[in-house]
Amino acid sequence: MRRRIGLLLVPALLVAGGVTACGDATPTGRVTLLASWSESPEGGEKPDDGQPGIEAAAFGAVLRDFEEQTGIVVDYQGTRDVSQVLRSGVDRGSPPHVAVLPRLNDLQTYVPSRKLHPLDDVLGDHGGADLAPQLVTLQGQVYGLSVNVVPKSLVWYARDQRPELPQRPPATWEELVAADGQRTRWCLGMSAPPLSGWPGTDWIEDLFLHRWGARTYQAWTAGDVAWDSPQMRAVWQAWGAVARTSTPNALLTGFNVAGLGMFAQPPECHLDHQGSYIVHDYRRQAPNRFDFFPFPPFAARADAGTTTEIAEDVVGMFQDTPEARALIRFLAGERARRVWREASGGLSFTLNRGTDPASYPDDVSRRIAETLTRGTLCRDASDLMPAAMTAAFHRAVLHYLDAPGDLPVLLRELETVRVGIPDGEWLDLPCLTR
Repeated sequence: MRRRIGLLLVPALLVAGGVTACGDATPTGRVTLLASWSESPEGGEKPDDGQPGIEAAAFGAVLRDFEEQTGIVVDYQGTRDVSQVLRSGVDRGSPPHVAVLPRLNDLQTYVPSRKLHPLDDVLGDHGGADLAPQLVTLQGQVYGLSVNVVPKSLVWYARDQRPELPQRPPATWEELVAADGQRTRWCLGMSAPPLSGWPGTDWIEDLFLHRWGARTYQAWTAGDVAWDSPQMRAVWQAWGAVARTSTPNALLTGFNVAGLGMFAQPPECHLDHQGSYIVHDYRRQAPNRFDFFPFPPFAARADAGTTTEIAEDVVGMFQDTPEARALIRFLAGERARRVWREASGGLSFTLNRGTDPASYPDDVSRRIAETLTRGTLCRDASDLMPAAMTAAFHRAVLHYLDAPGDLPVLLRELETVRVGIPDGEWLDLPCLTR
């Protein structure tokens, strides 16, 4: 989907939200922008279940406000396959000025060739210490700006079905499993074309993080942990136990459909492991009937503090123009965050330290925002890994659900992929301590 966001041709006024340029020429033209939010339901991660543009509309509101503030026209292309479209543009010598990437590894791919421009002098002291957690530093320079964050370490339930959970959420993974046993059926859906399988990788990632801790998790995402190690095997086996008590036909069930079974009478499933984006679907199906608790640590990690897996949408600049700089500074500002938060119904989250969770409109969104203000935040492992590793990971979780007895073979195959990837393709980014 490609369209021009606005038609405003008013004088450029770089005001509000930190748009004022420092030493740049006053931009008055156009800026091209590529991102993953599409008004047509193409599928892929976080689709809107046939409701075109829930996320695209919220982002569009931000871009329209930018146009109104500056007079700069945004030519926007939304596609679920950002990686391929961006690569094609770069190879042709006509990349977008700015791209919003859901995979951090894609960002670092363009650093050695200098196809990606650093943002140090674009942002400068803009935002100060509050902005610092949003900056992605590669090889000693800032190349990315995190503009949208999805907390993923969340377990959802129907309030009327599990009235005890708000007061007594499980303190450990073992407590959750022991308390519920076979009584709990997990809501599980793997279908998310064209990237089916990522709901399963989210499971493996959360289990690994909460079993082995942030330091080992970080080593894994950087390619330094073998896939056929005892640590990894234990995590997959833990997920296998979940899958045995999950939604039937999980391979064919949409990830954003599976959890709606919690609200059926009688319930078809009881717990759903999903990121904050799932609230869109819950609100339509069962407003005010859902809640969440944090993904619990394994008992061995119970005293290590809170850890949360996050996914990020990160802005990179592929053509250095005054208009591109103005857009990036705007997206780094409070005004953009406020417009995005309001337009999304309180479901746009940020790493910016200056954002008050109390500014969110309801209890659930406020508590989601609070998860980003404490403990340790570790980025989605498959977003950090090289594309070949991520693709193999997606295929493996689908195969494992279909044939759990093949786990030893699958892990050996994943390990073969890992050792065949050059060291320079791995991205070693630390977890964030709040």
